[in-house]
Amino acid sequence: MCAMAEASDAHGLLEPGQIIRPMLKKADVPALVAKVYGLSVVSVKELNSYDDKNYLIQVQSKINNTHMTDLCPHGYVVKVTNSLDSKNTNLIAAQNEMMLFLHSRGINVPKPEKNVHGTYMMREKLKVDMDDFVKNNTDECPSGEYMVRMLTFVPGKILHQVKYTSQLFFECGELAAKMDNELMEFNNEHLKGRKLIWMLENTPDLTKFIFAVRDESRYKMITEILDAWNQRVVPLLPTLDRGMIHGDFNEQNIIVDATAPEHPDEYHVSAIIDFGDIQESCYVFEVAITIMYLMIEVDEMPPNDAGGHVLAGYLKHRALSEVEWSVLRECVAARFAQSLVMGAYSYEQDPGNEYLLTTARRGWDVLATFWSAPKEQVLARWREIIRSYEK
Repeated sequence: MCAMAEASDAHGLLEPGQIIRPMLKKADVPALVAKVYGLSVVSVKELNSYDDKNYLIQVQSKINNTHMTDLCPHGYVVKVTNSLDSKNTNLIAAQNEMMLFLHSRGINVPKPEKNVHGTYMMREKLKVDMDDFVKNNTDECPSGEYMVRMLTFVPGKILHQVKYTSQLFFECGELAAKMDNELMEFNNEHLKGRKLIWMLENTPDLTKFIFAVRDESRYKMITEILDAWNQRVVPLLPTLDRGMIHGDFNEQNIIVDATAPEHPDEYHVSAIIDFGDIQESCYVFEVAITIMYLMIEVDEMPPNDAGGHVLAGYLKHRALSEVEWSVLRECVAARFAQSLVMGAYSYEQDPGNEYLLTTARRGWDVLATFWSAPKEQVLARWREIIRSYEK
């Protein structure tokens, strides 16, 4: 099965059976950082990641890298990209360029650092973790070549770790819109042809992975959403406003901070991280993705209401056309379908990686409630919430 990891299709889309996640031990990170960045690591912590490996490191003050003049006081994230995306140098370069662009525009994002060779990335042949081969029943080792980068660590908590509020949802919408507005001036030709299973335009490709959904009622709901996508969204895709988007604006990638010392439990949205899914796509997808992920674990309001608060913040900085409004509910449902189907499939490939089931814990029930509500009712409620911010 492991040999299949080398055979990506012509479009770079994940195919059933591929194992693309780097098989790297935490203990090997200090030597990697010393070699590529000229820094001495004093601590390593592995972070959650879907297809890549990410490590938070702290380093000593001595710098053996002529391309770094000072150190980030909060540490760094070493990113080891999955084998599929590691082959696409142009894609990773585009991620770096987008982060540097947004950083220069005042959007709080991780900033790529140059390695000892003066570049923002380096492909390295890494020592692999043989325990993972046994766990995945693999019978042949991959090449072990992965792209390595180092980004400044953005301090704060991820949104998932704090109590959700309508104000935080509003601020999430604001940040997504501000970012989209800035990205209207960002152009990268290599992103325009990107194909990724997580792109909403590739929703029909879920048919390849839907076998992993074993429950009959859930399977039926996903097929209904796919049918609705094909019938209602696909014909309108050419009419939707397009540009560069983040593509994964979720509760694990949104950073919040307590800005007032006198109110340590009052958080505000401060940053967005993880640019692995950037793409040229429809702007309405950005806000739909944001809405979907914020619906999953909210207890402070009915999940269906979350979209209204996100939209109120988003619309403060970017308007939605009537065509975008007309497909918004289907876009939210399609992202649910992507996350739930791919989560089920990926867990079959990597059993025990509970991070892959983050959406599934409540996502199926939330989606069922959302999808069963009449479309007109959902949109009317969202508009009602938006109007409440205008008073």
